[in-house]
Amino acid sequence: MSKRATPWKEGKIISIETRKGIFVLAQMLKEPYIRFYKAFREDENWGKVDTSIFDTLTVTAVIAQFLKSSNISIIKEAIPDTKREDSDTWIKQNSGFRKVKTWAGTENELEFTIIGEKSGGSLVKKNLWWSPTPGNPTRPHPSGVIDSVILEDIPLNANDIIDKHDLTNLAVYPSLNERLYLCYKLDKNVDPYKDLVFNREIPEEYSVAIDILSAGGNAEKKESILNTYFR
Repeated sequence: MSKRATPWKEGKIISIETRKGIFVLAQMLKEPYIRFYKAFREDENWGKVDTSIFDTLTVTAVIAQFLKSSNISIIKEAIPDTKREDSDTWIKQNSGFRKVKTWAGTENELEFTIIGEKSGGSLVKKNLWWSPTPGNPTRPHPSGVIDSVILEDIPLNANDIIDKHDLTNLAVYPSLNERLYLCYKLDKNVDPYKDLVFNREIPEEYSVAIDILSAGGNAEKKESILNTYFR
């Protein structure tokens, strides 16, 4: 029998396994957004935890596959933070596709395709609590998917902007799980995919994340990664 996705409910507090044995605390917002707290454990004994005491690690939109494939537990006694205001400013990467190369000239060199014909992206407004109405079925920007553009082209060296904002992309399993594990390991909010988008240097700690992103249609490689780190 196939596993069912964890049902969505605004305010629901969940514990999500990143890599095997490391769990992060999260709260469902308006579907498909999840607020991940900077709160990790090596078990799921969260108890009556009050989420308001934790900083926001990241707010990310996810697809159903992430909820279906991840190891997720509902923390029924936890207290959700319903007063926190989440950012409405995001990075929208460029359209199209391009090849990127990591660790060029070494035995670990990898070349693979990512979204974004051109490096970088735009700084945009996108209210995660927006809902369509009969009079306004799409968002106000001509694209219909964002509210407005703040900065058309984010400079590739604008580290303050890049580090402060998340991508509008929908996140999937297990790349998001590995990203969250790296946040735990490095004690800060990091995103290997965003670093690729902005042509940043890729540290060795990202090796598993890069393996996931570069796996493409290689089913054997994907299974090996899942069995080693996530199952």
